Amino acid sequence: MTETLVRGKHVICKVTGRNSAEVVSDGAVLQRDGLIVEVGGYDDLHARNPNVEVVGGPNYVVMPGLVNDHFHVGLTPFQLGAPDLPLELWSLARVGTRYIDPYLDQLYGAVQMIETGTTTVQVIHSPGRGYRSVSLEVADKVIKAYQDSGMRVSYAPSIADQNSMVAGPAGGEAAFAAQFPGELADRFTSFMSRSYAPVEEVMPILEEICSKYGNNNLERVRVTMAPSNVHRCTDEMLVALKEMATKYSTGIHIHLQETVYQKLYGLAVWNKTPLQHLHDLGFLGPEVTCGHSVWATEEDIELMAATGTNVCHNASSNLRLQSGIAPLGRLLEAGIKVAIGSDEAGINDDKDLFQEMRMVLKLHRVPGVDNIPPTAYQVLEMATVNGAYASWFGDRIGTLEPGKRADMVLLDLRNIEEPYLDPEVSVVDAVVHRGRSIDVDTVMVDGEVVMRDKELTRINKDDLFKEIKESLDRPLSTQELERRELSRLVEPHLRRFYQGAMPQPGAPHTNYNARS
Repeated sequence: MTETLVRGKHVICKVTGRNSAEVVSDGAVLQRDGLIVEVGGYDDLHARNPNVEVVGGPNYVVMPGLVNDHFHVGLTPFQLGAPDLPLELWSLARVGTRYIDPYLDQLYGAVQMIETGTTTVQVIHSPGRGYRSVSLEVADKVIKAYQDSGMRVSYAPSIADQNSMVAGPAGGEAAFAAQFPGELADRFTSFMSRSYAPVEEVMPILEEICSKYGNNNLERVRVTMAPSNVHRCTDEMLVALKEMATKYSTGIHIHLQETVYQKLYGLAVWNKTPLQHLHDLGFLGPEVTCGHSVWATEEDIELMAATGTNVCHNASSNLRLQSGIAPLGRLLEAGIKVAIGSDEAGINDDKDLFQEMRMVLKLHRVPGVDNIPPTAYQVLEMATVNGAYASWFGDRIGTLEPGKRADMVLLDLRNIEEPYLDPEVSVVDAVVHRGRSIDVDTVMVDGEVVMRDKELTRINKDDLFKEIKESLDRPLSTQELERRELSRLVEPHLRRFYQGAMPQPGAPHTNYNARS
């Protein structure tokens, strides 16, 4: 039996309202074998448990571990040579980036997340366009990376069987390829087809993965479904993935209306938005999380609220890829549960959820005294309990209460409070406004300390970095050279395909300025 008493000047147990939280001053959390047994005053708990190891102290904040609810890769596209561009062009640039082993890549991502206070991640994994989209071999590598790191992972292989690269008001990949000169159309179509597999081929592989890792057989692992996007899946695939999620009582994470072109594709093909098409298929529900939702209409938001569908807000990614700003205020007003994700990289090209929380907090400060921005409490709730539900760990994590799993972060208060912080400032406001990754001192997952005094306990970071560098310190392979050439040749045609497709702006959810 392992027991730990986790002590802090403040213990943030849970958010209880728009401007309120349950906080224990000079408190502690007693965990036993990964389960929170009691939360209360430190002196009382220590007196009754004098022989239990104490972690932390009076200079720390103890808080729930953060949940990154939308994550793809460890090494960022920018690190691999793909610059920030509009999503549609950036996706093509990604074709030309180096291949890295999924285990090394995801372990590197885990290092970044643990060091910045994230204990749980929703991995929506794709080997990349032009590679086989799902296999047990890749699933094993990705999940093993998180098992070796000690993090919780909700693993979802990203599934597409059409239009993975292109979708807009003029159609999908078939319409796009038809505009190519001769041989290039065949090259592009052949390349994209490598990523696609029919329903009858995908489902048995997902069955294998679910049988091995699903059904909650492993405390720190979940398997969820991830249709890549509405336009990237046939209706047959969407329905099959929904049925698979129902069979295994698991969740679904789908990209939705990340860019205006995706919405315009829906209007052109179905005469409705992609979200409304999902609704007509009976796809929506509390088990579904829609990533991005930047271009959600008022009707879309009403449908999400009525069906209990969740949203994951990826603020930094949407800024970097010129996708827009999600209507967070309207989503919250509608009562939709919103989580937070770093996507492929945050605003600092990293996986820092403290920075991402602050981005969310500041981005939605709409002009005018009548507009009410999200509070630090709401943002913290998004990054903890809402993420827990969206990643399908439900009520097992996200708050510090008896009966929950012991996932905790200890923040050093010195940078937050010194040289002075008004005592009237709440600890939640202080953490969200001023907390940084450099303040993360100790991280615990399921009662196990995976980082202590800023040192990882399971991973040799130097060895990992050396192995990653050596794996990429080689000449480009023939396949990588071919991918780069294809990306270069297709780029002007893709740019032309979207030029002029941006519609006249409709009525926005929010206004930041005016032309007159």
